[in-house]
Amino acid sequence: MNRIYKRPEYIDYQIALDGFTKIRAELNDYIENDPEKFTQRFKEIKNNAFEGDTIAMDALAYYYKSGVPNLLPENYERYLKWELLAAARGNEFAIEKLQFMLNYAYNAIMDCDDYDTIVYKNDIEDYNTMYVLGKAICKILVRELEYFPIDIVKEPDDYKPYTQEAFILFRKKVDEIIPKTIDFLKS
Repeated sequence: MNRIYKRPEYIDYQIALDGFTKIRAELNDYIENDPEKFTQRFKEIKNNAFEGDTIAMDALAYYYKSGVPNLLPENYERYLKWELLAAARGNEFAIEKLQFMLNYAYNAIMDCDDYDTIVYKNDIEDYNTMYVLGKAICKILVRELEYFPIDIVKEPDDYKPYTQEAFILFRKKVDEIIPKTIDFLKS
């Protein structure tokens, strides 16, 4: 696995959606017709995510969220890790997927006293508000939670379904990083 790579700062929504849709169609076909190929291809996608491919990260998140019967256990924690990494690294489609979970953080930032400064320093316009704020929130979350692809790919594929406790812990972490995100966006 190559450790040095240059990743793009931004992955356009349509490119991210098309890439995700292509991977999902391929993997879903394997689930139905050749489960062994699913396992092999999923490992390849993990490697691509390790290399910095945010579309691969988003695809991994999708499959970890619900799991695949007899092939991949549901893992809510792994879903969040890969989705946050994809968003933090500029995947516009992943940012949109997380919007519901992070909407109150967007509102807290937009309601802060320094929002005019944030808008000015980050060239925020109506069309890119969700992207700029979402990427910043996810970047700070990933940094604070110390999510690194090199560590995540080594984690066993174990069963960790969604729990209210896990969501509450995530929500508390988001609450903690809102002031840090505001400071980051003001700098």
